[in-house]
Amino acid sequence: MTVRSPRSPGGLCRLHFRLLGALSRVRGADAGTPRFFAQQARRATRSVLHLTLHSATIATAVTASDPNAPRLIVVEDSELDYELLLAMLMREGMRPRAVRAEDEAGMRDAFAQGPIDAVITDHNLPRFDSFASLKVAKSVDPDIPVIVLSGEMSEELAVASLHAGADDFVLKTRMFRVAVALQHSLAAARTRREARNAADALVESERKLHALTQHLERAKEEERRAIAQEIHDDVGGALTALKFEVVRLAREVGSEAHRERLQAIQQLLESAVVATHRIQHALRPAVLDAGLVAALEWLTRGFGERTGLPIDFRSNRDEFEIAPDRAAALYRVAQEALTNVRKHAGAQSVHVQLFALEDEVTLEIADDGAGFEPDSLAVTPGFGVRGLLERARGLDGWAEISSSPGRGTTVMFSIPPHAAARSRPATTLEGGSDAG
Repeated sequence: MTVRSPRSPGGLCRLHFRLLGALSRVRGADAGTPRFFAQQARRATRSVLHLTLHSATIATAVTASDPNAPRLIVVEDSELDYELLLAMLMREGMRPRAVRAEDEAGMRDAFAQGPIDAVITDHNLPRFDSFASLKVAKSVDPDIPVIVLSGEMSEELAVASLHAGADDFVLKTRMFRVAVALQHSLAAARTRREARNAADALVESERKLHALTQHLERAKEEERRAIAQEIHDDVGGALTALKFEVVRLAREVGSEAHRERLQAIQQLLESAVVATHRIQHALRPAVLDAGLVAALEWLTRGFGERTGLPIDFRSNRDEFEIAPDRAAALYRVAQEALTNVRKHAGAQSVHVQLFALEDEVTLEIADDGAGFEPDSLAVTPGFGVRGLLERARGLDGWAEISSSPGRGTTVMFSIPPHAAARSRPATTLEGGSDAG
């Protein structure tokens, strides 16, 4: 493992003399060397020589850099190239805090020392390469920018590096690009992190919304049950007692006129008793205590009797276990869907199906009515439809409403029978009638 910080001023002075020797060797190169490569080598070496004249200043700035400066891992086996890279960054006004590593162990040790903003890696190393560097960097932070440096001019290598997750590919003969590449990569990484954080926040917000929806559904059903019970016990009991008292008084009163008045009072009491039963049923259908299948049979039979529409109900099971709040939710969906059919569909027939599995209970209500254009929901808010979809999501289930003009409407609502059961968390809207 090798992790090195920038050179001391003395070290950079020694580097200066090594660069002078390199420049002399380039100037005395074989005359057969292609002019392009000879010119590139001379230009690069002159740039390095110019930058090393400020070696002491560079070393001091790197070691005592701004705490807000980018923190880099430079994967490079050549100290010469490492110092050249830092000098190039300095020339563009960047003051990075950098450490040098030569292999995986060195990279992981550098990551362990504190947060890292970016990785700049040479492609060819004796025991390592840029693809291995990318793998290590992305395993620590998927969003960290990685820039690949290479002395090999290969389009295939550049494309492969970018596909592997590199943010940029810079040739060593064009090192002046590295500062701009690093700035762009850091900005792109910030954008990725912000997008990821926003996505995570959205997921967390949806999770909380679903939890709140479940809580509200349970609280609402519990409140309805409690109010219905109070109406039954208190109001219903009082009205029943009054009926008996009126009957007793009617027998005791001798005047015909008084008897007629008592009969009128008795009829009013009877109407009040019927109204309390209706309110109790709207709040909490007592028939649900007999099971969901029995409750849906009763609901569809009553719908057919009131409207005169042919309606059939089918279920693949007569009895199954389901949490009370979820049975109530399925019943409410059927109730609302049938109300929509009565008010809006103009249907000739209605079909209701309940399909119960171990981990999913699906209710389907289909009519052959007028239907509607799904795009019309973009104009009308359709809060009834939105409420149905959100109710399914809140119960870890899914809902689908499909419709088209002249071809009727189908409502499907599927939820797990219990809160811990696994479900398909998909909610789609293809259309549907809305009583909202």
